[in-house]
Amino acid sequence: MRKAGILLPIFSLPSKYGIGSLGEEAYKFIDFLARTGQSVWQILPLTSTSPEDFFSPYKTNGAFSGNFDFIDIDFLIRDNFLSQNFVNSIDLKEFETDPRYIHYEKVRKLKEIFFKEAFKNFKEKEFFKDPNFITFEKNNSFWLQEFCSYMALKEINSFKHYSTWIYSKENLISDYENIFNYHKFLQFLFYKQWFELKKYANNKKIEIFGDIPMYISDDSSDFYFHKELFLTNEKGEISSVAGVPPDEFSATGQCWGNPLYNWDYLKSTNFSWWIERIKKSLELYDILRIDHFRAFESFYSIDIKTRNATNGKWIKTPGKEFFKTLKKEIPNANIVAEDLGIITEEVQALLNYTGYPGMKIIQFGFNSDANNLNLPHRFHKNTVAYTGTHDNATLAEWLLTTSKNSLEYAKQYLRLETYDKYSEAFIRSVMASCSELAIVPIQDWLDYGSWARINTPSTVEINWKFRLLKDELNENLENYISYITGLYGRYVNR
Repeated sequence: MRKAGILLPIFSLPSKYGIGSLGEEAYKFIDFLARTGQSVWQILPLTSTSPEDFFSPYKTNGAFSGNFDFIDIDFLIRDNFLSQNFVNSIDLKEFETDPRYIHYEKVRKLKEIFFKEAFKNFKEKEFFKDPNFITFEKNNSFWLQEFCSYMALKEINSFKHYSTWIYSKENLISDYENIFNYHKFLQFLFYKQWFELKKYANNKKIEIFGDIPMYISDDSSDFYFHKELFLTNEKGEISSVAGVPPDEFSATGQCWGNPLYNWDYLKSTNFSWWIERIKKSLELYDILRIDHFRAFESFYSIDIKTRNATNGKWIKTPGKEFFKTLKKEIPNANIVAEDLGIITEEVQALLNYTGYPGMKIIQFGFNSDANNLNLPHRFHKNTVAYTGTHDNATLAEWLLTTSKNSLEYAKQYLRLETYDKYSEAFIRSVMASCSELAIVPIQDWLDYGSWARINTPSTVEINWKFRLLKDELNENLENYISYITGLYGRYVNR
């Protein structure tokens, strides 16, 4: 079945509280997807983020956690965790920012006011005895206790890096238990709201296409409590970090700074931590994209002292054994492999072994010749076709910044001059391809430029901030998306 979807992070949804949430606008977007014949909503990782890592969803501080920034305030009123009077008493003007971009620090300060009040009401009404809360605790006990402990310790230690903490898990102060329960409460709220939203999407025949980052942050409960999972020196410190050498995304490579996995240890445990992680992700999502798939064949190690991505080295990973175990544990996992960047014959062989769909990015198709595998005539059915991902320039930006030769090739290949806006030619070509699933970021449908980009690799402070305005998902856009989706046989009637 030919399908189409839109890439839009949760944080980019419109909201009066400074960041997209799991509230009314998310439901409206699902309705929009259904009306335009889409089958898939692709989002970015839902795990919690930290200011130390510039709120990157690819550097989570808890591999199983939920991002409490996405908890919807109005739904807390609906569910009697907050009163409307209390919410009305908070002057939102004090926290106002540019409606186009997220100001995470202000969002955290504002939402903390609401969360602390909701937590107080939660305790007063003894919701800890609620069967739904008890079930949540039980079903998530394998990660919840450690994550909440880590977040409590972090707060007690003034949110500093764990290496500077005065108070540790062996040396707690009196307020620890209250903060611990507060973070457990936030996780309960996130998961409650998320599964309600997912159920609504699935009832509309919309699949959620999620993302599991290859790596996590050293600022995480996973690293703090389970250093055996990672490569460290005799002091338990990181000696090398993750990244990639120069590729299509960066001429000097990328140093991500995440700790690297101890694959020998993981293999000795039948990869249990990774298996549990993927199982949890497949509860959250209907389709799971494994980020940086090529690291399951070999990973790129960069010296932490130099952080020079041009001088790293590749180290082999027991990828075939891992996926053999994964298929045994989760035989029908709906997984997509992010196979971008430097893909060797060995990586391709591993992808073939798994049978997972790979990805094709039309922007990468015009830097060589007709044999380029990212040109639509080279796509095959078992792929997901994109105009671009969250890591790419928007189409409008690409058209302004690509080389003269690439642009000329694109003009000839796509007959760009025949369209009022060049982005439409790219979208049509991707939608017309034989790939089973075609994904277009909302920015490309809107023909937005560089200011709307989600992430620029090898940069930090400018990313993960783009927001839609309320009136942008309008009738004209709806008709445009519906028409092209239907024209190429991807429209799903409901």
